[in-house]
Amino acid sequence: MKVPKTIAIKLNKTAERAVKQGHPWIFEQSIDKVPDHNPAPGSLCVIFDQRTNKPFAFGLWDPKEIIRIKIIFKGNRLQLTTDFWTSQLKSAYSKRINLMDKGVTGYRGIHGENDGFPGLILDVYTNIGVLKIYSEIWKPYLEVLIEEIKSQFYLETIIIRFSRKIAQNNTFPYQEGDIIGTALSSEKVAFEEYGVKFYAYTQSGHKTGFFLDQRPNRLWVQQHAKGKRVLDVFSYVGGFGIHALKGNAKSLTSIDISPQAMEVASENIALNQMAISKWTPMADDAFMALNELIQQKAQFDIVVIDPPSFAKQASEVVSASKQYERLARLGKELVAPKGILILGSCSSRISLEDFEKIHQNAKITTSHGWKYLHYTLHDDDHPITFPESNYLKTIFYQKGS
Repeated sequence: MKVPKTIAIKLNKTAERAVKQGHPWIFEQSIDKVPDHNPAPGSLCVIFDQRTNKPFAFGLWDPKEIIRIKIIFKGNRLQLTTDFWTSQLKSAYSKRINLMDKGVTGYRGIHGENDGFPGLILDVYTNIGVLKIYSEIWKPYLEVLIEEIKSQFYLETIIIRFSRKIAQNNTFPYQEGDIIGTALSSEKVAFEEYGVKFYAYTQSGHKTGFFLDQRPNRLWVQQHAKGKRVLDVFSYVGGFGIHALKGNAKSLTSIDISPQAMEVASENIALNQMAISKWTPMADDAFMALNELIQQKAQFDIVVIDPPSFAKQASEVVSASKQYERLARLGKELVAPKGILILGSCSSRISLEDFEKIHQNAKITTSHGWKYLHYTLHDDDHPITFPESNYLKTIFYQKGS
């Protein structure tokens, strides 16, 4: 492992305080003295305390990004050796053991900054790992990391995926979808969670091939679906709905704009040997499909609305809030008396409190006949160590009789 040159860094007081409090991002304008040479991506940054002149944190240099330094370790000493990466990976693996003990074979093994690997995601599907790279800082360390990840997570194969930005100007020695280790007969890899099997399309699927983060809420639906009519909006490849069928739901209606996603959902239903006759797929725009169901006076006992992120940047927060409110207003019209409405958001810029206010604006309140049941955030494999990473929030409501 050829490690780039080390850089000494001092921050302004505000940034220094933030890093000491656990924030993993250092923006360009937060650096008191920028190095006068041109450090390579992945150069180790030693962050010195303004007052004591001693190191207190270490990060990796990212010359092309606004977040110029990404913190990988807090402490006064660090040797960037294989042993360091091994220790970090062992720590990440240990946080997931509780899930594995429950028979979950599809989980997030590395959750970026929250596991000390900013700009790096590892999702595990049985013995296959999909490593998604969001930053050039990992280029000098990738070969060592791949071997250590395989070892620490007991993987036979790793598939390389890149963010769109990295893929557009790829300087890594790999291409999108490259396979390292044991060859695969198909990109389709089966995994299991709480008695339900799914296929992950590891080379062509969104993100890493599946959305793992709603797992606890899918289990809740499975446990409460018996004899119920279930509507799953933004269903993608059937996550919530197939758990509902596992829980012996009376019927399932799935809405997703992607016909391809519906085909994979059909595969997943067949994989679980479930009755496809209970399933009504609607490959359509969610807002249009919901209006259509309202016109038909359809009613469901469980309505799940879990859209993609509507606010990927701060400028989109206002429009995103309107979209969430519109979905909540439409969804509530389809809930049968005593039924459950489950509303999800994966927009980190919209807090749980903001999300609750959006639902209040949509008249999902006690005075309008609704009961706030509970909310959920992240599962064990999506640990949260700083506010911006707390993206997922899901709220459960019950309609009155």
